[in-house]
Amino acid sequence: MLKVHHLNVGHGDTIVIEFLDTKRLMVIDMNRSSEFDNDTKQELINESLSRLDSIDQLRYSLGMFDAENLLEKAGIKKSLTDPIQYINDLGYSSVFRFVQTHPHADHFTGMNELFEQKSVANIWCVKNNFTLDESKLSRKQKADWKLLKKFRDSNSNPVDDVTVIRPFAGDKRQYLNEDNITVLSPTPELVKLAQDKDNKNIMSYVLLIKYGGHKFIFGGDAEKETWEYIVENYEDEIKNVTVLDASHHGRKSGYYQPAVKLMNPEFTIVSVGKKPSTDASNSYRQYSRNVWSTRYKGNIKFEINSDGTGNFEHQYS
Repeated sequence: MLKVHHLNVGHGDTIVIEFLDTKRLMVIDMNRSSEFDNDTKQELINESLSRLDSIDQLRYSLGMFDAENLLEKAGIKKSLTDPIQYINDLGYSSVFRFVQTHPHADHFTGMNELFEQKSVANIWCVKNNFTLDESKLSRKQKADWKLLKKFRDSNSNPVDDVTVIRPFAGDKRQYLNEDNITVLSPTPELVKLAQDKDNKNIMSYVLLIKYGGHKFIFGGDAEKETWEYIVENYEDEIKNVTVLDASHHGRKSGYYQPAVKLMNPEFTIVSVGKKPSTDASNSYRQYSRNVWSTRYKGNIKFEINSDGTGNFEHQYS
C-alpha cells in the first residue's frame, strides 16, 4: 500500500509518503509554522466577514473581537498542521528519506527540528551556490539554513550519520527502484541555469512515483524551464497522472500548459487561495477534474492498494 499525505502547512510545502510495502517513510520538504501567512489570514478574514451579519461586521471593524474570534463566529475551523506532530501521530520514530527540493525557506522551515527529533537516514539535496539574506530569516530558520548548507556543501559522506544523496534526472538506484521513484528533474544543466538566472525554482526536484497502476507527480517549485525539459525527455512517463502536486503551490509561475495537458491529472493539489493575479487553479481545471487547495480542504490523504483500488479523504468539507 502507498499512502500520500499533502499537509496543510500554509504558505509552503510538506508531503509525507508512506511506502507500506518497504516500510519506509519519505518526507518532501518541510514548512513548520504555527501561524497563517498574511495572504492566507486575510483571505480567511474576508471569507468570515462575508458570513456574518452587519452587526458582527461592525463589531469586528471596531475591534470588539480579534481575527481568531472572527473565524470562530463564522464557523470556520481551520488551523495549520504541525508536520512533526503529524508524523508522530502516524507512529514513526524515523524518516528514511527527506527530500529538500530547493533552497527556499518555505520548503525548509522546521528542518532542523525534524532532524533533532527524528532519526533521518537519507537527505536529498543538490549542490549549488545559492545564498539567502539571513536578515530576513527567523532565529529558527537560520538554524534550518545552517543545517541545510552543512549537508549541501559537504564533500564527505555520511554527515552526522545522515547519508547525503544527490540524484539527478534519470539516475537509477536500488532504493529508487524498490519504491518506484523516478527523478524527473533537476539535471546538472538545470542547476547551472538556475544559478545563472538566479532562480532557485529552476533547479527544484520533480518526482514521479508509480504504484498500483497510478502515477503521482510532485512538482516542487519547478517553473517553465524545468517543465520544458521534462516534457521533452519524459513525455510518455508523465501522461495520465492520478495526482499532481502543483508546482509552486499552484501559482501561475509554476503552470506550464504543455506539461499539465500531458499529465491530465485526476486530482491537482494546490496550497494557494483565490488571488486571481497569481492563482492558476482555473488553468489547471481545464485539464484536471478535481483541483483542491489545502488552504480550504486541510490535510489531503490518498491511499492506493497494490491492485489499484484506493480512496481519499480531506480534513475539511
